[in-house]
Amino acid sequence: MPKGGVFFKVIKMILTAIEKIVAFIIYYLFEFAFAPLMIFGPILCIMYIEPWLMKFVGIGAWLIFLYILYKVIDKITGRDKRNN
Repeated sequence: MPKGGVFFKVIKMILTAIEKIVAFIIYYLFEFAFAPLMIFGPILCIMYIEPWLMKFVGIGAWLIFLYILYKVIDKITGRDKRNN
C-alpha cells in the first residue's frame, strides 16, 4: 500500500476538521463565559474574603487569572496567530 494513500488523506482531513470544530467550540464557550466570570468573580471576592486589603488582592488575582486563561485559550485554539 502506498504511503500517501487516499485512506490516510481522508483520515487526516477528518481529524483536521474535528480539531477545528473542537477549537471553535472551546473558544466561543469561553467567550460566552468570560463576561459573567469577570463580573461575578470580583463580587464573590468582595462577599467572601474578609479583610479589605485581601479583597483588592483577590480581585486583582482573579483578573490576572482570567487574563492568563484567555491567553491560554487563544494559544490552544490558534487564535493568537490569526489576530495580530
